[in-house]
Amino acid sequence: MKIVVVSDTHGDLEKIYQVIDANPNAELYLHAGDSCVIPQILPLFRAVKGNCDIGYDYPEELTIKTSYGDIFITHGHKYFNISPYLVKSKDVKLFIFGHTHKKCLEQIDNTYILNPGSLTRPRDDDKGSYAVIELDENKCEIIFKYL
Repeated sequence: MKIVVVSDTHGDLEKIYQVIDANPNAELYLHAGDSCVIPQILPLFRAVKGNCDIGYDYPEELTIKTSYGDIFITHGHKYFNISPYLVKSKDVKLFIFGHTHKKCLEQIDNTYILNPGSLTRPRDDDKGSYAVIELDENKCEIIFKYL
């Protein structure tokens, strides 16, 4: 299963469409908040609400079942930090968040922690980033891509 994850696009639909065009065979597109676009514009994406998504009716958190295991996604602004305790409390295989505009890929026990960075306003690079996840029931491979 191919999953594409973006975050913190802040209304830049052109960049979102570039990611879709570069990954037309993805089975799932996820947005980790601060999309700042009307949900109907992005029917392909499952999205959560970020701190800048005021007035949008996205859920605060999502849990998605896959053959590899559950994926939890939140923007992350409601947490002081993404601590090992928080990650373990969700009992998932993949914990996705945004908000910091900085890429992150770590592993705690059997859980991957992923922040795809910001597609439009990165704070850790001069190029916008997103993540591509390839998974099946036995493995999870995550790479960062850039526009």
